[in-house]
Amino acid sequence: MIQEFTEQIEETARSVVNGIHTALPGIVAAFDPGKCVASVRPVGKYVTSSGEKIDFPVISDVPVLIPCGASGGIAFPISAGDSCLIICSEIELDEWRSGAASNAQLRFDLSNAVCIPGLFREAPDLIKRAAAQKATIISAGDTEIAVSPGGIHMKGNLTVDGNVSATGSIG
Repeated sequence: MIQEFTEQIEETARSVVNGIHTALPGIVAAFDPGKCVASVRPVGKYVTSSGEKIDFPVISDVPVLIPCGASGGIAFPISAGDSCLIICSEIELDEWRSGAASNAQLRFDLSNAVCIPGLFREAPDLIKRAAAQKATIISAGDTEIAVSPGGIHMKGNLTVDGNVSATGSIG
C-alpha cells in the first residue's frame, strides 16, 4: 500500500513537472517587425502524462528580444527558419504588455514565451571568422564592418550623412 501511494505521488509530480517549461530551442515560423513579435515552433517533442510524444504547437505573438533600447542599439533582420531560444516567463506576459493586472496562473507556460534569436546548432561562417579574427563583425549581404585589435576594416560602399573628421593620415 505504501509503495502504491509513493508511485502515485511520483506520477503526480512527473505530470506537474512535465507542464513546466523553462527554455527550449525553436525555429521562427514568422516575424512581425512592426510589433516585434514572432510565431515560433519549439524543436523536439512534448511528452504527455500518458507517455505519448507529440509535436509542440507553434506559439504565436511571442515577444522577440533584440539588443536594442529606445535610444539605440543593434537591430537585425529576423526571418522564418532562423533558430532561436524560447524562454518561458515565470509570470504571465499579458500584465507586462498591457499594464493591466492579471489573475492568470500561467507560470512557465508556453503562452508566456519570449524568443531570443541566434541559437545555432553549429556556428555559421560569420561567427567562425569573428572568433578567428578576435573581431566584432557586422554583416549585411556583401557589406561588412569588422572591428578587431588591428583596427576597423570595412567592405562595401560608404555613405556619410554628416561631417567627417580625421586625425592622422588618410590614404
